[in-house]
Amino acid sequence: MILVFGGTGFIGSFVSSRLSGVDEVVLAVRRSVEGFKTVRFSESSEIPALIERLNPDVVVNFIGVLRGDYQTAHVEIPRLIAEGVRRTGSRLIHTSALGADENSRVPYFRTKALGERAVREVKNHAIVRPSFVLGQGQRLFRDAIRFKVFPNLKTPVQPIDLRDLAGLHLKLVEGKKGKFNACGGEVISLGELVRKVMEGAGKRMLLLPAPERVLRLLGRLDGSLLMALTENTCERNDALELLGALRSLDESIKWTAEGLR
Repeated sequence: MILVFGGTGFIGSFVSSRLSGVDEVVLAVRRSVEGFKTVRFSESSEIPALIERLNPDVVVNFIGVLRGDYQTAHVEIPRLIAEGVRRTGSRLIHTSALGADENSRVPYFRTKALGERAVREVKNHAIVRPSFVLGQGQRLFRDAIRFKVFPNLKTPVQPIDLRDLAGLHLKLVEGKKGKFNACGGEVISLGELVRKVMEGAGKRMLLLPAPERVLRLLGRLDGSLLMALTENTCERNDALELLGALRSLDESIKWTAEGLR
């Protein structure tokens, strides 16, 4: 049995559906959802006991926030999950982020790195570090459509297709250990990526000039903006090594855009 935390979000729901093809999947949730078997918990402090009671073969954690309480989502919850997994001896697959760094000025990347500490204390673990993820339901594009403008950011990204990310998790369930970078095969600027997705979706979008100095000043008020200014590319692409081939960027953009029409 595979126990999933964060299985109702953009990445977690899609990957959980793929994992259900190889084993029974149970989502640990605060409120029931349709389509999956679920087990409910009210407080984060209940997580270790919940894992111990269910004694799953594999625990997968997708919990993450782009804004809000980074400390709880990225540090405390992984610590509690790791505590429960150490009691049962289960395998733990944890989703971190490409760029996770304890010394980062970006709260998202700093707390993601701190969360990895507890995961590394689990004997049988895998840490997945995805780049920007392309797929139907990606929040960045929904927000861009709502505001109808986006800064023409030159930040290099190496987006991975959500379907490939799911394929990587299927491989990791089999038992590979360590830290795995997950990128696509091509690099593109974030502004150009947004332009291509909007064009494919048939949506009007104004790309505004974006002086980096001004954006970095604004980033002091909004950590998610600093994320968008941080290069997100792989020096070593473990997803390609494990899967053998990845979907092309054009194919991923087309699939993402279809979900916005």
